[in-house]
This record gives sequence, C-alpha cells and structure tokens, in this order.
Amino acid sequence: MDVKIKDLSLAYGDVAAVDHLSLDIADGESLVLLGQSGCGKTSTMRCVAGLEDPDAGSITIGGRPVFDADSGVDVAPNKRNVGLVFQSYAVWPHMTVIENVSFPLKMKRRARKEIRTRALETLELVGLAHLADKGASLLSGGQMQRVALARSLAMEPNVMLLDEPLSNLDARLREDLRVELRRLQLELGLTSIYVTHDQGEALALADRIAIMQDGRIAQLATPVDTYRSPASASIAQFLGVANIFRIAAPEPGARRLRLADHDLEVVVDAPVAAGTGEASVCVRPEHVRLTTEPAAGPNTWPGTVLVSVFQGSFARATVALDAGPTLEVQTAEDVATALRQHDRVHVGIDPRDVQVLPQEVGGAGAAPARPVAADTPDDGGPAHDRPMAAHAATASREA
Repeated sequence: MDVKIKDLSLAYGDVAAVDHLSLDIADGESLVLLGQSGCGKTSTMRCVAGLEDPDAGSITIGGRPVFDADSGVDVAPNKRNVGLVFQSYAVWPHMTVIENVSFPLKMKRRARKEIRTRALETLELVGLAHLADKGASLLSGGQMQRVALARSLAMEPNVMLLDEPLSNLDARLREDLRVELRRLQLELGLTSIYVTHDQGEALALADRIAIMQDGRIAQLATPVDTYRSPASASIAQFLGVANIFRIAAPEPGARRLRLADHDLEVVVDAPVAAGTGEASVCVRPEHVRLTTEPAAGPNTWPGTVLVSVFQGSFARATVALDAGPTLEVQTAEDVATALRQHDRVHVGIDPRDVQVLPQEVGGAGAAPARPVAADTPDDGGPAHDRPMAAHAATASREA
C-alpha cells in the first residue's frame, strides 16, 4: 500500500526532529531514509508506526488516514498493520524459532493449523525452516535477525518499517543479508521504509533514497542519481566523496575556478551559472587518473604519495599536490599497486568529472537544489514512474 506523509512536524522540547516533511511512497516501493544521527529519520519512521505523536501534519496508509493533527485522527500502532524490525533482534529466547514467528498470528487469533502453516512458509522464505524447532537462544546474530524478519512477514503487514536492522552484525554478514533483503523486496513487493546511516546499505536496498538533514529531506532521488549527482557539498561529503574543495566566488560563466584555500585553479566542463553562492568543487576518487609519467592537459598536477593501500581489485592512494591540496585516488591501474610513500606522481582529472555544488540545499522537503553548472539538468525529485521493487523485512514488537 502507498504511504503519504504531508507537512509532518515533531519536536522534542525546543528541538525540531521532523520539520514540515512531506513525502509520497508508492505502493510496492522501497524507500530508504538516509542521514547522520539526529537528522530525524528514525523519528519520521516512528511517526508512521504510531510510536510517536506528531505535532502537526497527516499520514495515510493505503488511502486510510492513520494520523491527522487537524481532525484528531490517531490510529493505535497495533491497528495500523505495519511490521517493525529494530537494531535489537527482539527475539524471545525462551521460545523456539517457530514460536517466535507464530506469536503475532496468535495475537490475531488465527486458527492453530493456519498459524503453523503460515509460520513454516515464512521461515522457508528466509531460509530457516530447518531450524523451526530450535531454541531461539541458540541462534547466531544473523539467524536471530532472520527470525525477527520472518515474524513480521508472517503477519502480512501493509507496510514494512526497518530501523537499522543490520547494524549489530559483522561486515560480511551485513553484506550477505543486504542481498537477502533485496531478494525479498523483489519477491514480495511490499511497501517499505528503511532507516540507515550506511550509504552502501541505502544504495543496495532502495528504489529511492531520501537524504535527511535537520528534520527535512535535502535530496530525494534514485540510488544511481544520488550517487552520481549529490545535491550539495555536505551531501557529497556524507556520501563519501573525499575530494571536496571550497572555491572562491566565481564570475558568471566561468570555467576556471580558483580554490579558496589553495593557489590552484580547476577547469570545469560547464560554465558556472549566474548567482552562484558559496560552493565547492567535488571529485570522486575513482575519477582521478594516476601516472608516474609527466601528464599534460587541464587539471593535471604533480604531487607526492603520502600513502598507498592495496585493496584487492583496486588500490587507494593519498597524494599531496605540489600546489597544496591533498587528493584521494582510487584506481585499478597496475601502477598504483607499486607505489610507495614519497614516490613522485602526476594526477589528472577530466573537466567532465568535476562537479560544482552548493554548500547546502534549502527548502523543507521540497525538490533539492541541483549542481550549479549552468547546463546541468534537473533530474531530482520523486520517480514514481520507475520500476519499483519492494521491501521485505522486519519484526513485530511485543505488545
């Protein structure tokens, strides 16, 4: 079912956790709320679940109002038919696996035969049918999280809500369960809201990503557009773009931009738009070329290797340019694997790979500001016409 959030606000004392946020989530869409701690992503999800009482706005699920501050509608959490899974597994250790999964069905007073059949079907879905009669306290962390997921799926929720469910697992298991969650999204087609501060998790699981800052949506886009076209320098930094440098105020139409803190000019492919305020140039480490031979052309500079790290399919190096700034480089070229500290190198950046971004974006949940190059297309905002996979994940809470 679709979820519509309109002008939602929630404050804790004088602190605005959610600030006039509006968001439409299509039926079957997997939306990820991404942001740093304290940005309001969990508070937004808890409002949808009914675990928080917003100060203003409205929420509908499948066309049914579950909260409306103006009319006084506030449906109880257990009447919203949403599945929940949290960081903690919330698995009852004194029960078996199948007893855990059966619990929400018993609360709905389903027939005993139906309960067991549904519970086994759901355990089969998450790959735990062979552990149905095992004590929950004997499971590994990953298995417990699958039980929590199965318990929520068994109740056939209208919407799945997941609050950083993989954060307590080790790195390899997190990657495995990301793939498993995505498989379930595609197979079940459930509308879902997934909360995380992990960019990799968001990119892997989302149809769209809503990046939140200060209780508002700063950017709303597909994973590809989010990764390739961050709406601001602060978002790019959060997404892991290492090479971000403030620029001096440019002339309208300029293609050569001087860094604010270094005596260095960067050439961009598109002229800078008129009225550009405080901005930065951003370059992803994988877009920096690295060679031990002298290089020519725009955006080519000599430098010295500070550190080089081999990481299997690629190498990562930190290069201090003679002109002052330090660049992060990521490359699969063989030359990088042989680099040592203090080696002399040359780096190069194609002007097409230089993004000019505003420092911040404005607006309360509106379409985000785009890169400030004059001919950059506006491709942000909702993408309901895109194919949507769905999200399956989560665990019901003890009443």
